[in-house]
Amino acid sequence: MKHRQMFFNALTTFAQVIGNAAALFFLYRFLIRTIGVERLGIWSLVLATTSVVTLANQGFSTSIVKFVAKYAAREKSEDVSALIQTAVISTALALVVVSAGLYPGARWVLKVVLPHASLSEAYAILPFALVSLWLNILEGVLQAGLAGHQWIAACNSLELGGALSYLLLAFLLVPTHGLLGLAYAQTIQAGVLLLVTWLLLRNRVRCLPIVPVRWNRAHFRELAAYGLQFQVITASQALREPATKALLVRFGGLALAGYYDLASRWVVNFRELLVQSNQILVPTISHLRERDPKSIPAIYRESYRLLFFLAIPTFACLTVLSPFVSRIWIGRYEPVFVEFVVILAVGWLINVLANPAYVVDLGTGALRWVAIGCISTAVLNAGLGLLAGYYFGGPAVVAMSAFSLACGYVVLLVAYHVENHEPFSVLLPKESEGILITSVAGSLLLAAFFGASVTHGALSPGVATGAAAALIATIIISMWRHPTRKRLFRWIFSRVPA
Repeated sequence: MKHRQMFFNALTTFAQVIGNAAALFFLYRFLIRTIGVERLGIWSLVLATTSVVTLANQGFSTSIVKFVAKYAAREKSEDVSALIQTAVISTALALVVVSAGLYPGARWVLKVVLPHASLSEAYAILPFALVSLWLNILEGVLQAGLAGHQWIAACNSLELGGALSYLLLAFLLVPTHGLLGLAYAQTIQAGVLLLVTWLLLRNRVRCLPIVPVRWNRAHFRELAAYGLQFQVITASQALREPATKALLVRFGGLALAGYYDLASRWVVNFRELLVQSNQILVPTISHLRERDPKSIPAIYRESYRLLFFLAIPTFACLTVLSPFVSRIWIGRYEPVFVEFVVILAVGWLINVLANPAYVVDLGTGALRWVAIGCISTAVLNAGLGLLAGYYFGGPAVVAMSAFSLACGYVVLLVAYHVENHEPFSVLLPKESEGILITSVAGSLLLAAFFGASVTHGALSPGVATGAAAALIATIIISMWRHPTRKRLFRWIFSRVPA
């Protein structure tokens, strides 16, 4: 039954990520044509600036997953209720304080970074960005309560419903209200999603009251002891993207920031497609730590082997498809977008390959090297990005962002193998060497071919499509012959009801 539930959770996670990606694709295509890429850059910068408010989360979202799973395994529903209420009340109060302090600081940052002509629009959407983020963080705490009960399918349904409702609201409000309409849409969607998530959680945890009123000091300390460790991780992750976008606007302009946002969304959606299905293991590992800790290393090795099998060809394909995505999404071939996709794909690929170690550390509570890796990423991103932007311009900021991301997660991955005595040979599975060679060599050759053809103006759409299709077909054939594909199919079909 447990395997069946994990399979269903993974399947709905996959569907949710695909649905979110599709909704995002149509949303951004609509926004580019309605408000333009520069105003999209304003929206991106405002969201990145206000994302600092996530520091008020205190790491409670991750703490809730771990401790709800722990108390649910012990069948202590009253403790689960007290945990959730304590987390919601603490996070809500912290968010009010941080938002009040952040608002004038965010206005100052926008004034320094943005052109004067764009300030009025940025100031108008700033309060809505803060409120919607406040609602989203609280909703994330509640979703963590569902995830702790391994109700991942419910979380996925909420995420997908939220993405589709946001898309619909944007279609209705942006044509008449412009950028402010997008802010209205996000705020309405966040409020409705918060209410629905609370109702679902009350249905699962029957002893939850209508409104959270119970604050428990002992449970707060328990959450904070774990959450404060994770808060360092959250802080470094929250600061990385605002720093990148601020430096990009400063050294490259609003349009470049808009193209970066598009490229980042394109790459990160593929990253989420791979990682979110693996994230469902956090409550499972927390549960196993209580019941069967010796099985955790085997779960790490199997999840890494599967992610390697999926990630290498996936990132190769997304870089190959980026010129075609540019034509569909932006309306023309945009070299900057394609360049950013290639650069970011390298950094996020390392991040994905480190995810199994990251997930095990979250589930077991061993967060020291996770924190060190994430802090390294944030520091390198700001320092190297500033130097690279000053001397080489906007694109160099993006290159340093990807480089710092890769460095931080290499630290995490190496530390996990050293501390847990895992052989480094695990990192390059022998059965996947063919996929690695095919994906990397094929992508490099195709990129060189595209670059030369575009430079000389001799690339026809038919030739480009044929070359990309040939490479993707070669990768698919390599994956089909792979033993992991056979194991994966066997596992899937054994879980599907007859």
